Amino acid sequence: MQKKVPASAPDRSVEGESFLTSVVYWCGVFEEKFNRAFIAQTRDKKSAVPRWRTLSVLAERSGLSISELAELTRIDRSALSHLLKLMEDEGLVKRRPCGEDKRNVEVHITARGRKSFEGMLPVRRALFRAAASELSEADIKKMIANLQSLTRQLDKLV
Repeated sequence: MQKKVPASAPDRSVEGESFLTSVVYWCGVFEEKFNRAFIAQTRDKKSAVPRWRTLSVLAERSGLSISELAELTRIDRSALSHLLKLMEDEGLVKRRPCGEDKRNVEVHITARGRKSFEGMLPVRRALFRAAASELSEADIKKMIANLQSLTRQLDKLV
């Protein structure tokens, strides 16, 4: 059930009449341009961004269920299942049954998957450093905190 936006929500002109003042618009523009630049610099162009998301999450939290992985990567479950099959065929991940119910699986990163992740990581970092070259570390930390706050508020609405 979808929750209604509270009537007491403040009216802020910053998210006003124009898309040019929309935080959501500029977040989307940044992500699209960043991902395009990442794909251009990645040798393996097939599904580079979803692979990156999957490997980066599994590099920190190997052994997640498909549902947990879909939530953290922001990839649709059916698309993620297809991607995981391809990645398993390439030796990047391994799916293992979880407990008694063979329908539930855990997804683990393999040594080859970790090597692939570690090869992509410097590209991601260099791109972000270049994009954020005019921002201080404090600005970046504040931006992350603000986006996390916005996300928590949205979680309360849906």
